[in-house]
Amino acid sequence: MFKVTYNEMNSFFTSGEAKDPDYKCLRDHANLTEAREFIESLWQKYAEYADPHFLNESKIQFHPRFWEMYLTCTLLERGFKIQRVGHEGPEYFFMVENRRIWVEAIAPTAGVGDDKVPDTPHEGISRPHTQKILMRYTNALNEKYNKYKTALRKGIIQPEDYIILAINSRKIPGASYSIDLPFYVKALLPIGNLQISVDLKTLDSSEPSYQYRDKITKTNGSSVATRSFLNPDFSPFIAVIHSSVDCVNRPEILGDDFSVLHNPLSKYKLMLDQFFWCQQFSSNDNSLLETHPLITYKSES
Repeated sequence: MFKVTYNEMNSFFTSGEAKDPDYKCLRDHANLTEAREFIESLWQKYAEYADPHFLNESKIQFHPRFWEMYLTCTLLERGFKIQRVGHEGPEYFFMVENRRIWVEAIAPTAGVGDDKVPDTPHEGISRPHTQKILMRYTNALNEKYNKYKTALRKGIIQPEDYIILAINSRKIPGASYSIDLPFYVKALLPIGNLQISVDLKTLDSSEPSYQYRDKITKTNGSSVATRSFLNPDFSPFIAVIHSSVDCVNRPEILGDDFSVLHNPLSKYKLMLDQFFWCQQFSSNDNSLLETHPLITYKSES
């Protein structure tokens, strides 16, 4: 192994013990220079927004910290004015029409126990572990919902504030294999499998449609709701940003793989042009509408 040297004064990577194998690999292997330099470039932009424990926590859980940093740098590059208040509660907020929109980042893993998503993404040949994948998204939302209620009780978040949940699915095996709608959309709205009806006598077929699915079943038999964005309790979550980016598998332009699902029950609606570069999903008259990116954005810096 070649020895990699760097200036620790202003560096994301520092010497010493690191429990996360990804962190160690990126820090210590000379052939990962490009990825390492990319992370360091993000750190130079993100450092002023990081909490005091960020660098140490990155040595223990690298990918969730990378996601926080990448997400923040993307929003900054796209013109959002980030404001951080303290180091408890959601990461930060930005203002839209005198409303505070908080941003919560999470990077779920495969999970544990009987409902863990297997490392092999498919059952048999072509069917992904759909229900187990969906549970990783529902669990991520529920985890952040409980933290939202705590922050609300402490007065960190006000009742009139809103939240964007930013989910990175890179560590969920098979989460990028959906052939129609993204899994995260199906986890938060009651949308099941794509189907067509065929008349066996004439072989005429119907237009494709989606089955209604408002819950999935865990291995122990208990059910998990897949309609949180039709539940008023979750209306403070104004939208979900989704990405599967990591420090190696990434688009040329920050955030170019982002997808956004708008919550139809939120009292305040974000405008589609605020995320013009993203694939977006929104509801209108019980229909799901997909909006494709309008233009490609590239920073001049």
